[in-house]
Amino acid sequence: MQPKTLALVTIGQAPRDDVTPDIAPLLEGYRVIETGALDELSAAEIAALAPAPGEGVLVSRLRGGGSAVLAEERLHPLIQAAVDRAVAAGATAVLVICTGDLVGIAAPVPLFMAESLAHGAVAALVGAAPLVVVAPEPEQVAGIETRWLSRLGRPVTVVDCDPYTASLERFAEVARGLAADPTAWVFLDCIGYSEAMAQAMRDEHPGAPVLTARSLAARLVTAAL
Repeated sequence: MQPKTLALVTIGQAPRDDVTPDIAPLLEGYRVIETGALDELSAAEIAALAPAPGEGVLVSRLRGGGSAVLAEERLHPLIQAAVDRAVAAGATAVLVICTGDLVGIAAPVPLFMAESLAHGAVAALVGAAPLVVVAPEPEQVAGIETRWLSRLGRPVTVVDCDPYTASLERFAEVARGLAADPTAWVFLDCIGYSEAMAQAMRDEHPGAPVLTARSLAARLVTAAL
């Protein structure tokens, strides 16, 4: 019997060697393929996707190890094209590894969005406990505050820490800033945040869980297939 083929579709460039090794133990038994929304774009074309004032902001990793800040709405057709390429390559299920508010993406195979999986899990798990959400860019804070207020019906605290440039010590520093509220759950709200970053925060904030979007999404998608 052939293993199921799960496509990991990034809004940046594939392969995501900063993500896939972290979640590989959770995907045991699956053949994994990767495609990216920016795979076929030049550096100039990627630069042209930088958000203008008023556009939604997403951040993703590039193949060379750098990152790009991207206009959310203009990424949608590129993400759809990456999903289409994954299906053409034999994917029997697709996971879009982004926690942005992506809508309208479709596939003829089971399609999962890391945003809905991870956010739904956090909302179900956190209960009435305070929630701190970590986001990559300061420009994202207000929008993420609004999204979580809508999801939970109560305010959350949003802080920024860039997963592509910040050191583990910076994550520890952010966690130490939560000392006034030791019961606050922490959610790292970007696929770029690793388990090592989460652990750096857990070591300084042992009173409540620190969760990553990548691990929550991977656990839930394999449970569903």
